[in-house]
Amino acid sequence: MSTINVALAYPNTFQVGMSNLGYQFVYGYLNSLSGFSAERVFYSQSVGRRGPTSEETGRPLRDFHVVAFSIPFENDYPSVPAMLEAAGIPPLREHRTDNDPLILAGGVSVSMNPEPLSSFLDLVFIGEMGETEASDRFCATLREVIGRPRTRSGSGDWALQAFSTVPGTYVPAAYSFSYDDEGLIREVRVQDGFPKRVKAVKRRSRGAPVPVSVLFTPEAEFADSLLVETNRGCGRGCRFCAGGWIHFPVRHAVFSGFRSSVEKALQEGRTVGLIGSDLAGHPQLEEILTFIVEQNGKFSLSSIRPEGLTPRIVALLARTGQKTATLAPEAASPRMKRVIGKEIPSERFLELVEQLVAAGIPNIRFYFMVGLPTETDEDAEEVARFVEQARKIFVEASRSRGAIGRIGVQVTPFVPKPWTPFQWAAMASQKTLQQRVRIIRERLKRMGNVVVRAESVRDATGQGLLSRGDRNVWHAIVEVARQQGRWAPVLRAHPRLLDRYVHRERDAGEIFPWEVTDHGLTRMVLERSYRRGMEASRDQE
Repeated sequence: MSTINVALAYPNTFQVGMSNLGYQFVYGYLNSLSGFSAERVFYSQSVGRRGPTSEETGRPLRDFHVVAFSIPFENDYPSVPAMLEAAGIPPLREHRTDNDPLILAGGVSVSMNPEPLSSFLDLVFIGEMGETEASDRFCATLREVIGRPRTRSGSGDWALQAFSTVPGTYVPAAYSFSYDDEGLIREVRVQDGFPKRVKAVKRRSRGAPVPVSVLFTPEAEFADSLLVETNRGCGRGCRFCAGGWIHFPVRHAVFSGFRSSVEKALQEGRTVGLIGSDLAGHPQLEEILTFIVEQNGKFSLSSIRPEGLTPRIVALLARTGQKTATLAPEAASPRMKRVIGKEIPSERFLELVEQLVAAGIPNIRFYFMVGLPTETDEDAEEVARFVEQARKIFVEASRSRGAIGRIGVQVTPFVPKPWTPFQWAAMASQKTLQQRVRIIRERLKRMGNVVVRAESVRDATGQGLLSRGDRNVWHAIVEVARQQGRWAPVLRAHPRLLDRYVHRERDAGEIFPWEVTDHGLTRMVLERSYRRGMEASRDQE
């Protein structure tokens, strides 16, 4: 076959998908390969009788050799069977035939735990796709198997057998699970020739290409920005942060590897958006930002730890006309800071508020989580008290400049993630989460220049189910898809799903469904950190 036609499917809208750097990076990588042609397909609730079609040629999804889903977020899982069903492709793997496309997926969420979607997928790429030996071998194997007759009968499917030794490739049909009377995993059985655990692929080479935007569209959230992933991983050890743990070790992109992309973007009048899980730790951050400013350019930063906001960087932010600076305390009480492993004193954030406003940045955005392990109502009260303190400093610093901006408070329900120390933790109930959000809102609702926004507690609960679920949650995913993304009726109809997957603390020796993957982290290391966090909750302040 001369060309393998790949539908690179993003299970959300065009606007959201085109704002995702990982999606753009994989699109560029696939189209750089000889013999591959990738076209973009996005989810829409309103599709014609042909189902989802590609942006490039209008080709229907089912007419591609391969449908490759790029899935960074669990809440988009229901769109996978929805898109397949709308295209006339049987969503369940066991119902498909040789006449259907090969269905595969990759992305952060499925790399952490591929099992919730495993009933829909033929293959899952675990880890980081793009110009690695593993990625090249994966695509070469696709070329070998596409278009040849094959059977879909588990071990009899020679095409899937061909991937048994390809690094980073999880073949769901090769793994089966037995369960005890409580629905917990008793044993994982693996077919001969397949690895017990699939090791995640990581781009470790300093010469590896740096992910940057390859397409620009006015409909995207970052329409006029060149996005650059300046680092992967984080060595801080925050117990809630999946990105810091699964992408370890920390890898910073060398400026020379993306300087030409930055120069081109600045010449075109674009803003340069730097993203990464440890921007503060990038050894060339000041150099990169100075270069952009000296070219009369503008930049934006994803949330950055306080130690990264040096006086020089604050000054550079102000020089480019930044209107908002983002800070992420996550928790406010000293006890909760110790529990989550992010022990940056509140005083340091308050100092930064004054420095940022004095430098000319009028707005501040704070990120907090609620429902963290061992959290109480008093901890939520402490968040509100912190914001009250921050506002006093904010208003005083703003008055000297003749205008008062706004403090945004973003409140997010905590969702335990696989491959973090909190993978054992119970997620707080919807009632508890709503109570904590209510406490913060009530304390701050009459406070001028402060706006509180909270993510949906119901959607977060659905995310909690998908984050740590196994392949038995497939029916819930299909039901949510048929409810057009609404979780409420599904959660009401299946309360036992919440009891089993969401609201209970895991046993120390429990077998987890995501342990079919290997991110280079031992259970011992994660459990030790978890216990340390729980012990910190009992320490006297």
